[in-house]
Order: sequence, then structure tokens, then C-alpha cells
Amino acid sequence: MKRTMRPSGGARQALRFSLCALSAAVLAACGGGSNDTSNAGTTPGVTGKISYDYVPTAYTVQADGTATGGLDYAKTEKRPVRHALVELVSEDGTTVLGKTTTDDYGAYSIEAPAGKRAYVRVTAQASQGADNAPDYSVKIRDNTSPEYKRAPDTAALYSMRGSAFSTTSASMKLDLNAGSGWTGAGYGAPRTAAPFAILDQIVNAAQQLHAAAPSVLLPELNVYWSVNNRPTGGDQSSGFIWTSHYENVAPSKGLYILGAENVDTDEYDTSVIVHEFGHYVEANVSRSDSIGGNHSSTDVLDMRLAFGEAWGNAFSSMMRGTPVYTDTFGPRQAQIAIYMRLDQVPPDEAPTWFNEAAVGNFLYSLQQSPDIGFTQLYRTMLTGEKTTPALTSVFSFATALRPGLTDAGKRKLDTSLGAIHVQGGNLLDAWGTQTKYTGDPAAANPAVFPIYVPLRVGQTVTACSTTQFGGGNKLGNRRHLRVTVPAAGQYRLTIAPVAAGSTANDYAMEAYVVGQAVPDQDAGNGVTTVAFPAAGDFPVDVASAADLDPSAPIGTAPHCATVSLQSANP
Repeated sequence: MKRTMRPSGGARQALRFSLCALSAAVLAACGGGSNDTSNAGTTPGVTGKISYDYVPTAYTVQADGTATGGLDYAKTEKRPVRHALVELVSEDGTTVLGKTTTDDYGAYSIEAPAGKRAYVRVTAQASQGADNAPDYSVKIRDNTSPEYKRAPDTAALYSMRGSAFSTTSASMKLDLNAGSGWTGAGYGAPRTAAPFAILDQIVNAAQQLHAAAPSVLLPELNVYWSVNNRPTGGDQSSGFIWTSHYENVAPSKGLYILGAENVDTDEYDTSVIVHEFGHYVEANVSRSDSIGGNHSSTDVLDMRLAFGEAWGNAFSSMMRGTPVYTDTFGPRQAQIAIYMRLDQVPPDEAPTWFNEAAVGNFLYSLQQSPDIGFTQLYRTMLTGEKTTPALTSVFSFATALRPGLTDAGKRKLDTSLGAIHVQGGNLLDAWGTQTKYTGDPAAANPAVFPIYVPLRVGQTVTACSTTQFGGGNKLGNRRHLRVTVPAAGQYRLTIAPVAAGSTANDYAMEAYVVGQAVPDQDAGNGVTTVAFPAAGDFPVDVASAADLDPSAPIGTAPHCATVSLQSANP
């Protein structure tokens, strides 16, 4: 398509925005360009605005609380591309004549000598702050590009460009818009806007984090998106990413976002993008002990996973300024896979500390409270939650949050804790010591209550795990122990199964220090020696290996073993 503008001297010059073929790194600049044919100023160079097509979600909530709807292409709007890299590149692509970043409104200005043939290139990467220590740095890459296989953090960056033009002795105005690629019945044109839509959501959240804690610098983040990314497990370099997720293991560390048309695309599912960014924040500037794995909002989850997913859900709503969370999928992206409200707990879900919907509602309500707010929550994640000796959960988070609150904030916190069956006030601690089964004590599952089984040197306790709620990552699959040692040193933990026909080799054990698994020496026959670095309390997980299988059948009979603790110091 053509756009015209008037260079100095009054002659009219046409600028053509080329429809480049979709490739690993370059996307077409579609649906944009400036209609302003006047000079932009007297300084040689180019100025303008960069924007992208944003496609909102439309939905209708049914009487049963479910939602129908999908992406609403008819209501596509242009939004600014903020804080992204803009370069003026020589026509042959060998020289960058000038560069800058867009501002909060997508505006840019680059000085350049007159008489050069060049084009404007906008790359889907953004940062703010000092070049050598930015507040945040985000790059949107193609995980199906050849470079990803060699080194994921060198995978091709997405960018868009206009056609070449001749610079003049005055400033020229040139706007670019990244089009969605939607042509009425499908994506009939390059999906130029997708990487910029993802980028914009992360920039919005990163700016809010910086406002809440200006001294905290977020580490560089790579986000991997491709039109080939689909909900199938396998080789991520072929797009088989299983689902949109955050991966915290090098060298493939980063966010992975779905993009398969008519299957599941997430570039406009802002809820999902910011949820995954929340996991990145939790893992990189706070701490996440979540064990991960498949889960749904109705599952009865391991408390670490329940808190981690609740944080992602609530963080997404906090950053986007709405309690509504949606995820679209299917043919023409016209179905709703997930609809929930963070300001409610669905009536069919348990309002408890092991349910991600309930804990998400708990966190969101604290952010909405004028007596607490987001800054307090974020600073708690940066400090007390990061260093808690216990496993990360709603118990550890609330315990770290409470001391910094006003009396009104403490009352709000205690009320919200009570709604999810957690003891507040002076009874609150990171280990959930006072949280007990609310029904008949005889009916309490010994794999769940108490939250941690206390164990000191010279003692023997019974530790049970269960598949009452499913296997792998559900509540009770791992029995949490609170091991207390009087001094740094070597300690011997011994497991002995209670039931006949079971051996110590059927059980697994893991000790943690501030969220990190402690190296141990397994002597066999259920005897493990662990080096604890100081006097204090440390969590240890004990489980029957059968209960750690995600495909384990749901059952109620716990698998129990005795665990003893002895000093192994010479």
C-alpha cells in the first residue's frame, strides 16, 4: 500500500510499505502509514508513530457461569508500540543510520543525513532505564527459527519494516502500523501485530513493577512465539510447546506463547500473557517452590502449586486492571477455554488454601484493598516470601506480609485468611501450624493435617502420603515435615514403611533450604544423610513413589512410613 508525505521543497514523494513475506525475523508493516504529507520539522531525519492492531475478546456469561465468545476482529483497535527499538537502516541492510526507542505514545524521532536511501525497522524488543542496567528488557523471538536450535537466546527477533525512501534535508514523517493479518475468514496476511501485542502487555506490567519497587531491575526476558506454536508436547523448536508457559531452565529459559491459528492462539489473550509473566517475576525476583504439572481450577493442589498459580492469575488481573480472566481457542479463535473472575470464588470450588481460585481471590482482594494494595504485595514477594524457611505458600506469604501492614490492613488480611480457612492474627505462621481440619478430627487425612509434621533430633514420626485427590501434584502426594536441628551439621533421616510388603525404596525424600533442594547422601535401605547449614527449621518432603505418578488412580488409603532423625556428626 502507499502513503504520501511532502518533503522539503514541496515535491510529493510516495512511500510504499512493502508486504514482506512472513519469515523468521521480519514481518510486514500492514494497515499503517501516515497520511500527513507535510514536513515534520527542519532537522534532517524521520519522525512518526508506531502502532499495532489489538484484537479484544468479546464474551457473554451464561446462567451457569460459563462464557461463550472469542476474539472480536470487528472491534480491532490501534494501540501504540511502546519503548520498542526503532532503527533507520540503509536500503542494502548493512548500516544502521540512526536508532531510538518509542515513547509511551509510540512516537519516535531519528536524525539522519539527507540523500540516503533507507527504511524504518521496528523490532519487537523493549527496555527502559540505563543501557547497561535497564529496569526491564524484553525480546520477542521465534522458537521455530534455525537459530533457536543452536542457542535459544539467539533465536530470530521479530521486526517489521517499511519500504525504502530517500531522506531529505528536512525531517520526514512516517507512521507504521503492524496489522493483525485477519482478512475476514482467517489470517490471510502476515500476523505482524502478534509479537507487538505480546510485548505491549509485558511492558505495561513491567512499568507497574518498576513504579512499585524502582530499585529492582528485572533480568532480561526472552518470549518465544510462533504461528507454529501449538498445544502438543514435543520439540519446542518445531512449535510443540504443549501450552503457553514459563520455562525456568537454561538454556531455553523464557516465556512460550501459543500461536496456532484455529487451534489456540494466545497473542491477544492478555490474561494468559500476563499470567505467564507473573511466573517469570515470581521465579526471578522472588521465589517459587511450585512443583508445576497439569492442573485445573477445581483441583485440590499441593499448596505450593496452588499459591503459584493463584499468584499468576491474580497478578494478571492486578496488572490489567480487571478481575476478568479469559482464554480463547478453537476455529477462528471463536471459543472461550477459560473464563473466571478473580473477585469471586466459584460456588463449585472449595474456598480453601489448597484451591488456586480461592487463593487467587484472596490475593486479588488484598490488592484491591485501600489498606494494602499492590506495592505491599510486591514488596512482600521481594523480601519475606523470597527468604522464608518454609515452602512458599499462602501461609508463608501472609506471614511475611502482615508485619508491614497498618492495623486496618491487618484486619483485612485476617478476614481474608479466614475466608480460606487459614488462622490469622497471632496464630498465623509460615508453617500453618494452627490450621487444622474443620470437620471431625477422626476424619482428617493424616497425609494433609497438620500442614507440617514436626520432627526433632532423636524423634520418630509417622509420615503419610495419599492419592485421595489424584496423583503427582495434588494435596497429600508429599508429606511435609518441619525438621528442627540445633546446629549446622550432618543429620541422618531414616524411613521405614509401616505396611507389610512395602520397602524403603518405595519412598522418596527431599530436604530444602530456602527453596533449594539440599544435596544428600543416600546410603540405601531408607537411610539418607543431609547437611543442614545452620540451626533452625527446614522442610523435608516424604512420599510414596506411587503417589507421585500423575496417572495414579484416585484413592483414599494413605501410604505411611516412620521417619526418624539422628545427628550424624562425628
